[in-house]
Amino acid sequence: MKGEKKMKKLMYLIIVILVLGLLLPAAAVADETQSKLKLEDKVSATALMPLDGTWIILDEIMTTPALFSGPWAWNSVFTVKFTITDLYVVTDRFKVYDWSILVIETPNLPDWDVLGFAGPMVSPPWESDPATALADGRFSSAVICFASGSHSIDIEDIHIPPVSVGGPQFSDGTVAFKAELYSLEVDIDIKPGSDPNSINLKSKGVVPVAFLGSAIFDVTTVDVNTLMFGPGSATPVHDLNDPIVYADHLQDVNVDGYLDLVCHFKTSEVGLVKGDTDATLTGETTDGVIVYGTDSVNIVGK
Repeated sequence: MKGEKKMKKLMYLIIVILVLGLLLPAAAVADETQSKLKLEDKVSATALMPLDGTWIILDEIMTTPALFSGPWAWNSVFTVKFTITDLYVVTDRFKVYDWSILVIETPNLPDWDVLGFAGPMVSPPWESDPATALADGRFSSAVICFASGSHSIDIEDIHIPPVSVGGPQFSDGTVAFKAELYSLEVDIDIKPGSDPNSINLKSKGVVPVAFLGSAIFDVTTVDVNTLMFGPGSATPVHDLNDPIVYADHLQDVNVDGYLDLVCHFKTSEVGLVKGDTDATLTGETTDGVIVYGTDSVNIVGK
C-alpha cells in the first residue's frame, strides 16, 4: 500500500516537472515577445508607409477629383513629418486626409500653359526626382507634422493640368510623398567652459554635457528619461526626475539668456574609444520630437 502511494507521488511529481518544463519556456518566449513588441511598438509602420524619408511615387490613371490608392498608415510615439509634392506636371494639387478628415491642401499654382511653356510638341515641366520638384516653386507641395499616435492617410488629386492650352486634362494624376520621424538638430556643449573637450577614458568620473537652449529650442521640453550620450548610450547619473535636482541642472552655461540643460554621464559608460573626435547627445521632447547635437572631443591618456 505504502509502495503504491510512493509510486503515485513519484508519478505526480514527474507529471508536474514535465508540465512545468513545457510551460516555463513558453512563458519565457511570451515574455521575450512582449518585450520585443514594446520596443517595436515605439515606431511601427505598414509596408506602404515607411518612416525613414523614403519617397513614394504614384502615377495613376484618374479624372479629377479622385483618390490615389491607399490608405497609408503608421503608428509612432514620435512626431512624424509628412511631405507631399507634385512631380510630373505643373501643377497637380492635392488634399491630404487623416482618418478621412482633411488636414492640408497644397497651394493653387499657375498651370504650365500659363507659365509660358505651352506650344506645339511642348511637354509640361516634369521631374523624376521628388527632391528637385520639391525645391522648384512651380510644383505644388506642402509639409505637415503629425503628432504621435496612429494615422491613416488618404491623398486626393483635386486638380490635373490640361494637355494643351484650353485643352482637356491629362488622364492621370501624379504625386510623390514621404514620411520621416521629425528630428531637430541643436547645439550641445561637451564639458562646458573647456576647449578642447578632453576626455580621459580611464577616468572614473563623469562627463558634463549641455543641451543649449535657443529661441527655437526650449530645453525644458526635453523628456529627461530619453537622454543618451555617446556610442555607449550612457544615461544621466543624476535623477533628473527629482524637481530639486532638475532645477540645479538648468543653467545658462554660455550666457546667452537661454536656459541650458546640463547632464552628467559616467565616462566608463559613454563608449568612446581612442581616435574618436566627436560625440552625440540625443533625447526626445515631451511631444515626440527627436533632438540631437554633436560636439568635438579630445581623447587623452593611455
